Amino acid sequence: MTFDHTPTMIGDLQHWQYETFKAHWRDRRIEDAYITFAHNPDGSIDHARMEAVSPLADFSFDYQDLLLKPVLAK
Repeated sequence: MTFDHTPTMIGDLQHWQYETFKAHWRDRRIEDAYITFAHNPDGSIDHARMEAVSPLADFSFDYQDLLLKPVLAK
């Protein structure tokens, strides 16, 4: 998983359960996160939400405030 506007956020996804994956960021200064995907009826991704894996994560990793939407290719 990559984020265009945050180039250091490159993560490898590991299936956790159901529609949730763990993102293990390659930059180990970034807290790992759970990423849960929501789908449209056709199976495409509607959005994803994140939350820090560790409850002790620094408050600056405010993943829960993000609503991630896929960018459609042009």
